[in-house]
Amino acid sequence: MAETELTKQIKRCISWYRPALNSNLRTIRYAEEVDVGTGYVDVIRFEDYVEENKSFCSKELEGLSCKIQGEKFPCKKCIGCVYKKNRYMLGILTTCFEIKISKSDFKSKNGHNFVGNHNYYVVPTELYPKIIDLVPDDIGVITYNKNGNFRKKKECIFKDVSAEDLNRFLFNALKKWVDKEKTGLLVKLQHKINMQYGVIRWMQGVEKNC
Repeated sequence: MAETELTKQIKRCISWYRPALNSNLRTIRYAEEVDVGTGYVDVIRFEDYVEENKSFCSKELEGLSCKIQGEKFPCKKCIGCVYKKNRYMLGILTTCFEIKISKSDFKSKNGHNFVGNHNYYVVPTELYPKIIDLVPDDIGVITYNKNGNFRKKKECIFKDVSAEDLNRFLFNALKKWVDKEKTGLLVKLQHKINMQYGVIRWMQGVEKNC
């Protein structure tokens, strides 16, 4: 079934919704209609996230106590402390987004491919009250309004993704990235050929008239 304009619009926007790391140094990649084994997910996103926090207090490493009496690392007062040394182990966070624009679409047996660490339904704001009671406990819901804004109405539950599955998702997404790039190049090439062919036909017509 052909996608509606609303579905296409949501797809264009959802890939940049609330990254796990709010930094210009983050890495975010996404692809649409990716085979994840259970079917084709509307949008799958891969990004950096803090998988493990190994920050430490340099004073404690030296066998000294916290400069604030009675406190111990970590505590709220560690924020901004010169003795706190940040060390974060980054992992790849996989998020699956399934877009539903009607209740019948939501109740369809297709389009519920939630295999990521984070998994969300993305629905128009007015659809949310009609489907919220049907949403599984571990799946989140994001609403999309007419102004193009998203709002997280229900949080999902984090799920582990095996290294084997992650590799497969990345490989299938990579094929989509490459295919999409090739498609764009082919369209440009075909357009160029058509333009050149049109010029040739026009010149042939001029010669005949002469």
